[in-house]
Amino acid sequence: MAKSPKSQEPSTEIVQQGGTPAAPADMDNLMTTVRTRVAGKLVITDGPGKGQALMFYEGSNSIGRDAARNVVALDFGDMSVHREPHAYLTCKGGICTLAAGGKTNPVQVNGQQLSGNQVVSPADVITIGHTKIRIDLN
Repeated sequence: MAKSPKSQEPSTEIVQQGGTPAAPADMDNLMTTVRTRVAGKLVITDGPGKGQALMFYEGSNSIGRDAARNVVALDFGDMSVHREPHAYLTCKGGICTLAAGGKTNPVQVNGQQLSGNQVVSPADVITIGHTKIRIDLN
């Protein structure tokens, strides 16, 4: 009976411009975020982008104006929404908490300035910049 060859782990070879192999890639230290489950939608109820809905996911979601830097991009012309994360929405098991992205990033829930983390529900009105949103959970 012939022995089966040892299974080999897949490898990645990085090739520099010109075709010469580079140093082996350290695949163990790469950070990758995989979004697997949509937790709900942010529905814009007032302000630029009114009527649009944006998906958010289980886990941490950064909210800001720049699509390259944020999971949920509120890029509808509201220049008071920061490009960097203006706020963070973290959802797990149907419970969502909201936190401001920094001292200069005002976020309100039901007209009250957000301080620290706060649990939010579909009944809450969230204001980021001049944009009012609500969450719809799946």
